Amino acid sequence: MTTLLAPAGSPEAVQAALDAGADAVYVGLKGWSRGGARGELTWDELVTSRRRAAAAGRDLQVALNIIPKPDDRARLFERIPLLLDLGIRTLIVNDVGILGTLRREFPALRVTASIGCGAQTASDVSFFRDLGAHAVVLPGTIGPEEVRGMAAVGGIAVEVMLHMVEEFILLGKCWMPSYVHLKPSPLPDDAPARSLPEGAERGLRQTGSMKRGGVGACFKICQTPWDLYQGDRWVDARLFPSRQISRRLDVAAYVESGVEVLKLQGRSLPPEELGPLVRRYRAALDGRSGEGAVADAPMALPVSWTVVGR
Repeated sequence: MTTLLAPAGSPEAVQAALDAGADAVYVGLKGWSRGGARGELTWDELVTSRRRAAAAGRDLQVALNIIPKPDDRARLFERIPLLLDLGIRTLIVNDVGILGTLRREFPALRVTASIGCGAQTASDVSFFRDLGAHAVVLPGTIGPEEVRGMAAVGGIAVEVMLHMVEEFILLGKCWMPSYVHLKPSPLPDDAPARSLPEGAERGLRQTGSMKRGGVGACFKICQTPWDLYQGDRWVDARLFPSRQISRRLDVAAYVESGVEVLKLQGRSLPPEELGPLVRRYRAALDGRSGEGAVADAPMALPVSWTVVGR
């Protein structure tokens, strides 16, 4: 049976998604996900959201999809027992090393390889299955026929992010370090001399990461207008290219190809916009068997449902 997995960035959004018919909801925990301030929950909000999901008989999943530094990894693993005690059983991760460690140390967990893991082929799906992932998320840029071969791998659930933004970066793998924001920090006074190049003076360092969250911050430079100049003359200001993908009309084909979870992006959406979005995909999923047909629904989704902050 194919299920609908909805995003939420607040307890109110969790309730909106549940009311709209989501089979499960995923959230981010503050400091441990790529959702940013508009899409992360505090611990108290996570507790509230888990209670709401449990009361509705639905599953609440947590995205711990950053690539932390060694000290942060230790603190992350300390949080896992607390999540288990809360009743969280599914974690979405995109650090391959963390994924493998979680499977070894916490066998009660169900671990999903995030879209940020970059799986796009049957070989990729096999790799994450062998690593121990219970599920893998594919981008909506991959059509139902291609997905069919990946679902046939077996031993791992295939999820498809069929409502998402295709960024100029590679589907969650950010190529632009946060140091582009140009906020260097002073080197600590006790930094070992061997950490400096020979002949270099102690000065500033750039605190960047090749992945959002690597230093606990994402400056979202992919969503910031960039000024274009011709010589010294300003010409224009433009955003990097991105494309909203909304494959609602392909829901039936994805289900028939063996997809187990249809996933929506949009933890930054407010409850009043998230609810109608989830409801539309719920209708599409139910309508595949003739119930709640959506043939008369407009092809285009409202502009307000476009995913901006991931």
